Amino acid sequence: MPTPSSRLSSSVFDVTHEAGSARRGVLRINDTELQTPNLLPVVNFYAGGKASSLYGGGIHRTMKEFMNGDEAINGGDYSHYFDGVMTSVASLTDYGITRERFEDYVDKPIKERELFDFDGTLFIDSGGFKFLGDRKLDGSDFEMEVDQKAIIDIQRDLGADIVVNLDRPIAPDDDYETRLKKARLTAENVDEFLELTDSRTQIRYLTLHGYNYSMLDTFLTEIEKVIGRNRVHREFDGVALGSLVPLKDNKGKLITAVSDCREVLNDWGFEDLPLHVLGISSSAIPLLAAVGADTFDSSSYLHAAINGKYHTSLYNSEPVDDVDFTECDCPVCSDDALVSRMEGDAEYQKDKLGAVSMHNLIVQKEEIRRIREAISSPGEDALIEYIEQSLGRQKSMQQHAHRVVNESLGGYF
Repeated sequence: MPTPSSRLSSSVFDVTHEAGSARRGVLRINDTELQTPNLLPVVNFYAGGKASSLYGGGIHRTMKEFMNGDEAINGGDYSHYFDGVMTSVASLTDYGITRERFEDYVDKPIKERELFDFDGTLFIDSGGFKFLGDRKLDGSDFEMEVDQKAIIDIQRDLGADIVVNLDRPIAPDDDYETRLKKARLTAENVDEFLELTDSRTQIRYLTLHGYNYSMLDTFLTEIEKVIGRNRVHREFDGVALGSLVPLKDNKGKLITAVSDCREVLNDWGFEDLPLHVLGISSSAIPLLAAVGADTFDSSSYLHAAINGKYHTSLYNSEPVDDVDFTECDCPVCSDDALVSRMEGDAEYQKDKLGAVSMHNLIVQKEEIRRIREAISSPGEDALIEYIEQSLGRQKSMQQHAHRVVNESLGGYF
């Protein structure tokens, strides 16, 4: 594979430290700066409501109140936990909104609304997985055809820092011909995506799909056939690996997919591009960071809270009604008013579970910080020790911890 030509990117990704296949870096986009590896929590900015209700959404509203430091959650500064977030065009389909409300949502970029005190990196997914079926955005009194142009228009209107093409995700039971067809359809969208965007004003990530080296290499080859070798090597600022949601509970397959993706990118001359992993369980983050992933997005902090689960670590949780909150010193558990809500003294369930959700996110973000620190230490020993201490003691994770140490961090001996 030839060495790529100079890219047109206006973003900057600098790798500052490496430990085996793991790497720490800084991703600078527009006026934002994101330390990597990093987790981008999924945030639903527009959840069916109006401006008067912070655009609503139950527990989603409470998370926006934490992001803003509103008096509704007893104030406090939680903004550094939202240094980067993921949202999706597809989230607009979660509520039967009117045409008028949809037009309000896309009328002004998210960061330009005083209602949202958010200035982090905004990654807006195309929603390809959700739109794969009927290809429509449904409202209560309107229906909108979804194609590549419609998606990029919405991403741009919402003020995305990072955009991705509309893709055709694969499924584990797809046969070869089906995967090939989806790759070609995705390639056609990529071609249009590049025509509709400008590298000088848009930070563009290419979506790839596959569970092993051969599948990923084939997917990328099909894209190259459509858009040409020069464009595939010049036009993208990062890569987003998708189709992993069905594998989220299979750590072995996740490790293979991410490590093989990194190998494919290296072989194609894309080793300098940041690799984002779309939609995974937070418990997989240390393993995938160890094999070369740079950023991740996850809604697991939120769904755990909705199910009444309070994280004690990335890998363990307990029913919130059984928690001794004095054992945690995070900002949520250190706030008597928020603890009272988590204990059940809340008028609305969103206020109880929203505080749990914020606690869960803090646990995840603090773990990411420890991973970055381990990568920054000389050699691989600190990261190996971190993996052994955090994962090696979890029976269900031991084999995966040993695998990444042996395959990506030089092994034990």
